[in-house]
Amino acid sequence: MLDNTLVSSRVNGALGITTKTTTTDNDDSIIVNINNTDRFSKANLKTLERLIVKEAFPELYGDKMPTGLTFHGFEIYDIDTLYAVLKNKYGKQKGRASDNEKFDKIKNNILDNGFKLKYNPIAICKYPDGSIKFITGRTRTKILKNTCDFKNAIVAVYTVADNKTLATQNIKFNLIDSPTGLATTGDVIATGQELVSDGDLSENLDEIYNWVLEATDGGHFTENTKNIIAQSILNNSGTRPYVNSWTPENVHEWMTENHYKKAKDQYPNSGLSAKESVYVQTKKGSEHLNKYLYVVCAASSWTKNLSRVAAIANNTNFAGKTIRVILHTSTLDTSNSIQKLEEQYEDRIEKHNLNWNQELINYGGAFFTREINGEQVLPKVNTDVVIYATLPVIGKIHKQNELVLL
Repeated sequence: MLDNTLVSSRVNGALGITTKTTTTDNDDSIIVNINNTDRFSKANLKTLERLIVKEAFPELYGDKMPTGLTFHGFEIYDIDTLYAVLKNKYGKQKGRASDNEKFDKIKNNILDNGFKLKYNPIAICKYPDGSIKFITGRTRTKILKNTCDFKNAIVAVYTVADNKTLATQNIKFNLIDSPTGLATTGDVIATGQELVSDGDLSENLDEIYNWVLEATDGGHFTENTKNIIAQSILNNSGTRPYVNSWTPENVHEWMTENHYKKAKDQYPNSGLSAKESVYVQTKKGSEHLNKYLYVVCAASSWTKNLSRVAAIANNTNFAGKTIRVILHTSTLDTSNSIQKLEEQYEDRIEKHNLNWNQELINYGGAFFTREINGEQVLPKVNTDVVIYATLPVIGKIHKQNELVLL
């Protein structure tokens, strides 16, 4: 009699179904194929320890680390423990003004080419009570957890003396040329402003400038840019331009954390794709839970949004419901002023709604008007559509767990 595992393997092979297997501890590959396993092994850890030459990165592991930061070694950490630190962040993080702009590129590189052990790993700071904070590697953690369904990750473990040292190292790590992407001017300004806001930097230009020099040492910034960064931090010390950066992953996380679920799960025969950002509300006690559909759209894509919503409105499974369109602003441009960020936010929403309404008028006038008693009227529709709200964007202006009603 054949072993059940062998039978299952042969059936899956015949049907073209790929299944993941756990890595073995004799694997000395320098690239981990994320399609064949769901975790890093002790052998992978040993390979990384062999490939990472610590002398080549004194600012990460040696005598160029800031005072107060101590490197303890590389370890394998449970992915859920790491991911718990990222929940409800929606793209905001120290060391970056918003989410990593190279997220999709990094994700596709890992999916296509595997996870390379030759790069400096995810870095975390461990505290005496067992809690952790990220230094770098949030993007890779999200990809390993949400896209690759990994159960663990290899991390570099540090301890840190104070918040300022941690923030400084956030910038330095993100300036190392690796798959994580490079820190931007906006990232440095955002981190510096947070340090001023928390009292870890005084409102003194010389002190701020010295911090900028330390944080960006070895990076790509010119001396003139460093001066501009320091002056921007001082001039806007009362603001913190952290914004929510809305990627599809962050959108879904926000919606599920705030009592929504995919409409496909509620209406499995509706023909909706699992990838579509169409939701129903699940919060107990809410009235008319089954009356509304929530369609999340990028404010930059009004033509596409109109087409998407029209297809859903024409779906007989949703006749009589009201479609509530929720807009998001993707990633706002780097800015050191809350006022400018708010202007960007308002401009994107206003532009979307203006173009949406104009295209709706154009389509209706060209194809669907009819004359009744000498007047041109649009046909009656079975599904009402309303541009209802936006996802929250600017931390100091929008409540982070509430829609911004329009």
